[in-house]
Amino acid sequence: MKKYRNFLIILFILMIIPILIKTFQKKHNVEYKIGKYNINEKFYIENKNHNYEFKITNKKETYSFILNNNVNKRKKIIKDIKIYKKNNIKCIIPIYVKDISKNIYCLENNNQVSNYYLKDNDNFKSIIEDTKKYKVNLPSDSEKYKEFKKIKVYQNNINDNTAYIIWNYKGIYILKNNELKQQKFLNYDLYDNIMSTTTSNYFVLFENSNVMGIEKIHYYDIKNDKYNIFKLKDKISKDSYINGVYDDLIYVTDNKKKIQYTINVKKEKIEEVGKEELGYTKYTNKKKEEMNKSDFFMKEQLFDNEKIENKKITNSKDLVKEDQIYYYLDNNKFYKNINGYNSILLFELDNIKDWKINNKDLIIFVDDLVYIYNDELGLRKIIEYNELNYNYKNIVKYWK
Repeated sequence: MKKYRNFLIILFILMIIPILIKTFQKKHNVEYKIGKYNINEKFYIENKNHNYEFKITNKKETYSFILNNNVNKRKKIIKDIKIYKKNNIKCIIPIYVKDISKNIYCLENNNQVSNYYLKDNDNFKSIIEDTKKYKVNLPSDSEKYKEFKKIKVYQNNINDNTAYIIWNYKGIYILKNNELKQQKFLNYDLYDNIMSTTTSNYFVLFENSNVMGIEKIHYYDIKNDKYNIFKLKDKISKDSYINGVYDDLIYVTDNKKKIQYTINVKKEKIEEVGKEELGYTKYTNKKKEEMNKSDFFMKEQLFDNEKIENKKITNSKDLVKEDQIYYYLDNNKFYKNINGYNSILLFELDNIKDWKINNKDLIIFVDDLVYIYNDELGLRKIIEYNELNYNYKNIVKYWK
């Protein structure tokens, strides 16, 4: 009886070990082959999202992409690859072990390009006709708009659970696909030194118009449509700036007092987290970096999201990293590069004067227009607003 019990215990342990390994497994990196294609598959978890990063190669062909799907951490999730070719366009459709929506990835003259870039290409259209049975995801947009406060809003191009926030000098316009509204903050116009940011729930404005310093923080709950003011007991000096947001905490540096704060607007709580004896904090690619006083105050220390947001664009290759993806603009052509595999041409657009990255969505400013780009949507027009011809710095926020 004892031997039988011990056997069952050992059998149970042997059965549960693979389950435990899979439960706590956070990444893998495997290589395999399907037909003539070599596949490198990397799995990792980021912000609770399951990500599969692929590099698929064959002689001169290289396709790279990231799949955001929960496949229970399985390995070798591609089981087949369908191939289509029309003149100088060659495309593949990966077929997965699980029912995952199909995407098509294409090369033009052996260089990877986005589906949006090919949307008017006759060869690509012919390939799409041949692949109808797979119901591949393709970019779409709408030219319909609504007029709101002298703004043309392309509401059909705004995704669910996202919003565009525009500072209108007294408050904000909130633009969603099902609602357009205004929220007043101030009784006067605030044109300059606009200290604002967004967190997972809030648009936040530091009222920095008083020479005596900042004593009011305005915050608006985007999801629940609630507005409040957080009054500080001790003023932050006027010579202050926002470092960035990390874990929903807003980091602010007071240059005059040489103090760094975190602000939790939900709890209306401010805390000193940096001073000479403690050191100061900066986040780069979501990694914490401790800095001493002399290095920290040599220049403004902006976290990645804020640095990208205030980026100055030139026609040279200006490389910006968002996690393992790099973005750059070169002669009106916008590219992304996944871990150095190959550069993917996303779109071509004249007169880009600024751009931001938010959770791999690109927000692009051209004259009086605001566009969004991601691989699923393509390039979509969102806002047309004459004021953006004169002032666009820090007055448009994207919330997701």
